[in-house]
Amino acid sequence: MTFSSHRIARSNRAVVVSGHHLATKAATELLEAGGSIADAAICGASLLSVALPQACGLGGDAFILVHDAKSGRTEGINASGMSPALATPGEFSSRKLQERGSRSVNVPGMVAGWDLLHQRYGRTDWSKLLYPAVTAARDGVPVSRVLARSSELYRSMLESDPGSRSLFLDNGQPLQEGAIWRQEALSKTLEQLALEGAGPFYRGDIGRSIASACEKAGGLLRASDMAAYQPEWVAPLSIHYRGHEVRALPPNSFGLYLLLQLLALEDSDFPGRENRAGRLNRLIRAARAAFEIGNRAVADPSARYGAESAEMLLGAVGRERMRSASAGTPPNLGGTAVIAVADHSGNSVIIIQSVFLVFGSGISDESTGTLLNNRLFGFCDSPGHPNQVGPHKRPAHTLCPAMVFKDNEFRYAVSTPGGPGQTLTLAQVLEGVIEGGESLADAVATPRWSMNLAGTPLSESSMPLHWIERLRESGIDLASAEEGSPFFGSVKGIARDPNGTLTGVADFRRDATAAGV
Repeated sequence: MTFSSHRIARSNRAVVVSGHHLATKAATELLEAGGSIADAAICGASLLSVALPQACGLGGDAFILVHDAKSGRTEGINASGMSPALATPGEFSSRKLQERGSRSVNVPGMVAGWDLLHQRYGRTDWSKLLYPAVTAARDGVPVSRVLARSSELYRSMLESDPGSRSLFLDNGQPLQEGAIWRQEALSKTLEQLALEGAGPFYRGDIGRSIASACEKAGGLLRASDMAAYQPEWVAPLSIHYRGHEVRALPPNSFGLYLLLQLLALEDSDFPGRENRAGRLNRLIRAARAAFEIGNRAVADPSARYGAESAEMLLGAVGRERMRSASAGTPPNLGGTAVIAVADHSGNSVIIIQSVFLVFGSGISDESTGTLLNNRLFGFCDSPGHPNQVGPHKRPAHTLCPAMVFKDNEFRYAVSTPGGPGQTLTLAQVLEGVIEGGESLADAVATPRWSMNLAGTPLSESSMPLHWIERLRESGIDLASAEEGSPFFGSVKGIARDPNGTLTGVADFRRDATAAGV
């Protein structure tokens, strides 16, 4: 049975896959001009913040995974924002965490993450990386299908904030698909960042303006929180899975959940390539176990907050717990965008960035053109839980890029939007290519399962009925999800053959493009 949900690009030099065609184009042009793959990824990521601001504007966060083939080193950047100093447990003892609004805003970490990546792996002048985004914001981009639909769905929320109403509605009306949309304030902000670096965003007039807009709306973010922020280089977690090494980012990223699922798969027998219902059964049980045992580990990475050790859970202790685990439920849902770049030598970069829920907090700083995230809602208010809200902490974060290696050489880079469904999607794709022997394109195209926020298993509308019936016979009932449900994600993936040939795969479940250089 053949399914189609992707676009493929092949090259023996380099490939780019991203969530918007303008970002893919800007990144490939920079590669052709001699930029590094990190330069290209930053260039494309900045364009994504212009074309898809409802998902990943400048007021959001990022996680970055980068592999340097020459040194054999894989590194991560945790550019998730810290909570404001005023976000104490006491502050939320009587007023619960808000899903939206000014009190849901964390420090945005994305811009600092781009800057940190460029410092180590860039070779093109910083200003040239942001120039395409400056031009796109100034001259306008066509409103995408997703942005137009989001503007309509969240119209009432956008109307309630003066900044968001000005930036994301057209005289009070939703943005129209295909209309040329100019963002003058954002263009000026990006131009200042291009000329002066990331500093003004945190310790200059841009950062002060963002904090002031949040404070005026009743939020907790202050200029001192912006000024104190620093992203971090982190060492990835890794596991061995069927002769491959899979590397993902450590907590507070959901990467641990992905690795736990793969460990559970390795501990069970593969039902056979054609037994799709058996494979789905196995994947669903692995995910439930992973979400249960990883719950207290996916939190701020600092040990002083009492989180369990990710390394411990990936060892014998975690395997034993998974054998008796029941059914954990993934938290949260969000809007996210991805860009992945790799070259024939095996160098690769993934940047995944997000404002969390679509349109984030719904609060915007009109003067800088910046929509603010609602990442504070990623905390919980359970006393004593490692992910309990508190000052200067990073919340549990669904973003989880991953890379796969065989014989110490880069083979795959994968990432996806989709909130808590990200790890479920990636586990299914990696199971397909590693155990199922499928091409990356076929693994991406195969109908998926996911979970809603209540933990109910879902099936894509394209899933064959006989798969669903077989699962029901085994005690797993999949509810039917709406066409285009965000829970199923949209994979941006790159596969590299041993001879260096690259294949980029763009998943059409949302807007995505792949291009070769």
